[in-house]
Amino acid sequence: MSSSSQHARKWSTVPIDTNAAPFLSLDYEDEVVYEDKRRQSIKHGTLCGLVEQLTRHDRLDVSFNETFLMTYPTFVCGRELFEVLLQRLHMPPPPGLTDADLQRWTEQKQKTIRFRVINILKTWLERYWMEPPTESTMDFLRHIHAQIQPLTNIPTSSQLLTIIEHRLKGQDILKRYMTPPNTTVPKPLTPRNMKKLKFLDLDPMELARQLTIIESRLFARIKPTECLNKSWQRKDTERPPSVAASRRTSTSTASSTSSIERTSGVNATILHSNQLANWVGEMILAQSEMKKRVSLIKHFINIADNCRTLNNFATMMSLISGLGTSPIYRLHRTWTQVNPRMRSLLEDMRNLMSSERNFIKYRDKLRGTSPPCIPFLGTYLTDLTFIEDGIPSLTPPPNIMINFSKRVKIADILREIESCQAVGYSLLPVPEIQEFIVRNVQAAGGDVEGMYERSLALEPRMGIAYEV
Repeated sequence: MSSSSQHARKWSTVPIDTNAAPFLSLDYEDEVVYEDKRRQSIKHGTLCGLVEQLTRHDRLDVSFNETFLMTYPTFVCGRELFEVLLQRLHMPPPPGLTDADLQRWTEQKQKTIRFRVINILKTWLERYWMEPPTESTMDFLRHIHAQIQPLTNIPTSSQLLTIIEHRLKGQDILKRYMTPPNTTVPKPLTPRNMKKLKFLDLDPMELARQLTIIESRLFARIKPTECLNKSWQRKDTERPPSVAASRRTSTSTASSTSSIERTSGVNATILHSNQLANWVGEMILAQSEMKKRVSLIKHFINIADNCRTLNNFATMMSLISGLGTSPIYRLHRTWTQVNPRMRSLLEDMRNLMSSERNFIKYRDKLRGTSPPCIPFLGTYLTDLTFIEDGIPSLTPPPNIMINFSKRVKIADILREIESCQAVGYSLLPVPEIQEFIVRNVQAAGGDVEGMYERSLALEPRMGIAYEV
């Protein structure tokens, strides 16, 4: 969403002496509360106050605008936002101005605001559009088009109309992922017989690469709207009514490919992670011979470690989670046959992904990691839940305002996610291996009770010391 060039130029200010010309001052200055005396960061505000900041004529704050557009569904619906922007577009001059003052107001305030509104609408529709693809939304887009069409005298309005027309045709603005510079694409490590693949015959690095391609596609699907209002926790992903509106009234089969394609990017990623962990457990428990169980455990540890090498923390976490489930963890006799080096390698990964002190080791590692990478989504969802549940969305009565500082915290997390989405992997997909992985992973049922019974059948209880 945000580019480095935009963040590098956060402020753009046009000096205006509002004391000498009060008609050039802000109209809703009393409807916003700033973080400090410098009056540069908004803490709270009404919808009108925030939209004025979004389109103010005397200053451009790119960071504020991005945060607003990234989080707007948490406090206003799209239709209401457009109507408030439309009011800004057609704002009348203050009464009683002289001809000279009217000309000055027109040149220094109205024209700039109208230009800002068009640019905000363009940016919104091009990069931050979060409205559901329904017939009602199409009507809404046609309404925007009709309102903007007569305003061709405003710079960039023709570009805005083109974007709306693309949206009406169902042409979503696709993200463009860049690959790291000067990277070579590694040659796939494939077995001689590709027609009848066997898991243990597949190179652990190549399995890690193919799992990384699969995971990166899922991660790339995640959209900002899926991370707002804890949408991933609800079956019905419709957004709640807008804060502004509430102010006026009061204060199928999970394992199928089609179900993954229909669900949101966040939920598809969670589903894949759970299925991957289940696959690990079911693969190991399917082996009656201890030697084969040991071989599979070592293979999965190697795959997870190669995922770590690829900065694919998401898949690595799923694999070590599968190895850490009770039905697998309790297989004491099996684990004693896994050599110490492999057990130590697994322990290193578990320490890295430990939830101790809010995943501090993993977070430090991620901060020092160069892209491409696939982060563990769970930490972001935990952070977003903590913000949503722990920070009020509105200020208390009597002066109820939108808590914008809460949205700043949310936007910071969304920017982190998008920074990881921005750079893709230079890896070649091997369709046969990917189909093998997807088929087996999605077939994992996740019958925890059945898995535990199978575990007991393989290694009956030996005593409290070894039991989980």
